[in-house]
Amino acid sequence: RLSHEEGIPEAQWCFEISGPEDGDIRLRKDYLKLTGYRLATEAEMEYATRAGATTSRYYGETGSLLGVYGWYQKNSNEKPQPVGRLKPNELGLFDSLGNCYSWCMDAYADYPESSETADREGSLVIDGSKQRLLRGGSFSVHPTDLRSAGRDNYVPALRSGNLGFRLARTLPH
Repeated sequence: RLSHEEGIPEAQWCFEISGPEDGDIRLRKDYLKLTGYRLATEAEMEYATRAGATTSRYYGETGSLLGVYGWYQKNSNEKPQPVGRLKPNELGLFDSLGNCYSWCMDAYADYPESSETADREGSLVIDGSKQRLLRGGSFSVHPTDLRSAGRDNYVPALRSGNLGFRLARTLPH
């Protein structure tokens, strides 16, 4: 919808949605090269969350600073908080740890055995009954679960107050 509203040519849209009666959603082939709006991939979310850090959290290892950078069980009053009230990471991204899990474009799969994360196109059909990835943690997680590599998964039809999304685009060359 946003791709349409912003006048992005339809050939650059990342999704194909069939009629409202069947509601099938498919990703277009090579959607990672298209410039329309989509969800971030798991690799993009990890890169954006880490902001170049090699530690478990982008600001370092200490748990004492967690409440300065992320909303979690101890500081959130068990509810989502307005974005931008805590410190951003080095890329300027707010709430990349905690507050609400972010849906990723990827279907769920076991974490790769190598330390390398990469964008990968899986099935182009978005099946509402198959698990998809979530990154970033939420206001309801324990401090030990709030880390840059943290991931979870649910079916897309799940509705919850601790789930959200971030839009992404591939910039034209």
